[in-house]
Amino acid sequence: MLGALGVVFGDIGTSPIYALRQGVLDAGAATQLIVMGVLSTIVWAVVLVVTLKYVVYVMRADNEGEGGIVALTALVRAGCAHDGKPAPRVLLLVGLFGAAMFYGDSMITPAVSVLSAVEGLRQISMKFDPFIVPCAIVILVALFAFQSRGTAAVGRWFGPVMTLWFVWLAAVGAYRIAGHPQILTALSPWWALHLALARPGLAFIILGAVILALTGAEALYADMGHFGRRSIRLAWIAVVFPAILIGYFGQGATLLYQPGSTKQPFFDAAPSWALIPTVVMALLATVIASQAVISGAFSMTTQAIELGFLPRMRVIVTSREQRGQVYVPAVNLILFAAVMFLVVMFRTSDRLTAAYGIAVGLTMLATTIQMISLSRRVWHWSLLAVCAVSVPLLVIDGMLVAANVPKIPQGGWFPVTIGIVMFILMTTWNRGREADASRASAVEPLTQFLAEVLKGPEPPARVKGTAIYPGTLRGMTPAALRSNVRHNRVLHQTSIFFANLSESAPRADEKTRIETRSLGDGCYEVVARHGFVERPNLPDLLKSLEGRLGDWRYEPKQTTFFLPREEVVKGHHGDAMLDWRKSLFAMMSFHSASSAEYYGLDGEDVVELGVQVVL
Repeated sequence: MLGALGVVFGDIGTSPIYALRQGVLDAGAATQLIVMGVLSTIVWAVVLVVTLKYVVYVMRADNEGEGGIVALTALVRAGCAHDGKPAPRVLLLVGLFGAAMFYGDSMITPAVSVLSAVEGLRQISMKFDPFIVPCAIVILVALFAFQSRGTAAVGRWFGPVMTLWFVWLAAVGAYRIAGHPQILTALSPWWALHLALARPGLAFIILGAVILALTGAEALYADMGHFGRRSIRLAWIAVVFPAILIGYFGQGATLLYQPGSTKQPFFDAAPSWALIPTVVMALLATVIASQAVISGAFSMTTQAIELGFLPRMRVIVTSREQRGQVYVPAVNLILFAAVMFLVVMFRTSDRLTAAYGIAVGLTMLATTIQMISLSRRVWHWSLLAVCAVSVPLLVIDGMLVAANVPKIPQGGWFPVTIGIVMFILMTTWNRGREADASRASAVEPLTQFLAEVLKGPEPPARVKGTAIYPGTLRGMTPAALRSNVRHNRVLHQTSIFFANLSESAPRADEKTRIETRSLGDGCYEVVARHGFVERPNLPDLLKSLEGRLGDWRYEPKQTTFFLPREEVVKGHHGDAMLDWRKSLFAMMSFHSASSAEYYGLDGEDVVELGVQVVL
């Protein structure tokens, strides 16, 4: 729970700094109807979307402990495959679209969170105003530099700080509520309904700010593989949910009963003697807030790589004790560059909040659509039960998205553009992988190739040692084997052909993880399965094969790994992909991480053979 508080809840736990403020600013006045209506809407949005939808409903859809929209998409696909039916492609596209939008959210969250807290320095003295942006940049540089230590280390450092933050948030809120307990009447949904009926146009505009109170809800689900469902649920119910509600009510009382607090009600809610500690706590908390979406982006990227939605990238496992603890340098660098751009371009949290809601809303909507499919196809709920749960969620998500559409020209274009670009990249890579697999499945089977080579008129020379040929299709001839026999006319005394299969589950079943088959003449086929959060390590797999391939034993100095160095070129036959997609796939393939690093191999043990892939 302590680690989860430090990583998972940073985003949603710091929303009180700017969510209620933005709702009242969008309304243009701090009248009783507006303040109570906005406060009531935020409270019930948190109850319905975060607590009921994500904590109770969506987090039931754990893919063997893993969460996030990519894991959810894999769960739906696996459920359809179990019933002998292919998953509808539209569901795959919805899942990839939601994942793409999550990347846009991951870029905005650090920028708006840190800026909103640093702006609290103005409450101390306006002399700090020229240093707001430089200070935010320094803090963000330190945050992204800290990522390589892993989320386990981050959680240990940040957990106690966030615990103190939630205690502080509740204490300040309780201080204001004690002076004006009548603010608690906003617990009634009547105030939200009254605002909607009295000022429907204004209530719709306010929804664009209400979604700011829900940012980080998707991160709760995406980070489930890091800390577990039980820890996240307990932390939310026992600590986070009560603290942020008390904080919102404290701000509501400040807005109504302290004139001039509209611009910064969060900081104005604190007693004058506690202003500096509040600013310091907000600075620390918002730095941590960024961690939730950053670690979620790392998790989602590794899942997408193994499921064939993104090219191979360098992934560093940062903890041997806790599963799912990873660091992706390329993603960290891209997020850092985007966050720096946002801070320098927008410069204030007010301008950034306009860019915030649309990506969050679209990701939430995609998750709801995937959950409908999961409930019906995998959990086999009745149609009535699915409608009873999903229709209200679709209405809520749809209204939140619609309320943020007018904000696209004001800044919402940025996450939408990032999401569209990521969607194109992910769908292009997935389609290219499918086209490549279809082409590879058309080559001659492995047994037929070996029979023709070994029993032909000019059989290759047999040399001492062991040759390992990794591949992705069982029973098919690896491209590196064809090239080696064709150019070098040799075949090692022991040749092992690996078919590495990635499954839609996070981890492969140990009973069926490895299958072996003797092909004769010192040749063996090994089918090795791994889940989408596992990385295939060939040296470890070879050690586990001792005793299963006759008297063969793994000798690293006598073993050579033959890997294909693929060059993707555009073909002029077939219409599997458009030309621009073929060019994009070729570029992504060229910049992907090497197969040697992916399989955990030392470069000196690897021989790469050029293979041309024609799409």
